[in-house]
Amino acid sequence: MLQPGDTVEAQAGGRAEIALPGGSLLRIGENTRLTLSPVPTRSEFSARLFFGNLWARVHKLAAGETFRVETENGVAGVRGTEFRVEAGQKEPDLVRVYEGTVQVEARDGRWSHALEAGTGLRFRREAETPQAFDTRSESGHSFMEWVRSRKTADGFEPGRIRRAEMRNPEQEHRTRERVRRRDR
Repeated sequence: MLQPGDTVEAQAGGRAEIALPGGSLLRIGENTRLTLSPVPTRSEFSARLFFGNLWARVHKLAAGETFRVETENGVAGVRGTEFRVEAGQKEPDLVRVYEGTVQVEARDGRWSHALEAGTGLRFRREAETPQAFDTRSESGHSFMEWVRSRKTADGFEPGRIRRAEMRNPEQEHRTRERVRRRDR
């Protein structure tokens, strides 16, 4: 069971799904490190994506509830949507919105953009102009093909990692051990 402050890391060949309370779902791709906020509550979710790919389907949030994903360069906040965040180590970060609206802002507050469905934004310290994208342009993107091939998380217990998504037993063991150690 995941706990506040846990780090989930999928190495080469690994992928994971995480069900959250309230019915939201995270999927992380290979070569990804994600740390859950040290103090999440039922009404507040925050995570830090250090590198890699994260896709989220966030159920409609009630007034006062928040859902945020941070990277080194920015923060994406949502109220009920489907989106992807990609944190690059050499490339600019990327946010793409598939449903709803995502508010993306610089960590230092210098810029802010409200992205609607079908819009993406690349950024480091400065943001580029938001650009429209066609989801068909992601054909061949292995992470998004995997995300789209998955069923919903019905019956998937919140706070659990769906280990069946790991491609090999060794990767599953390494991910489970990192979570167990509560890597910080």
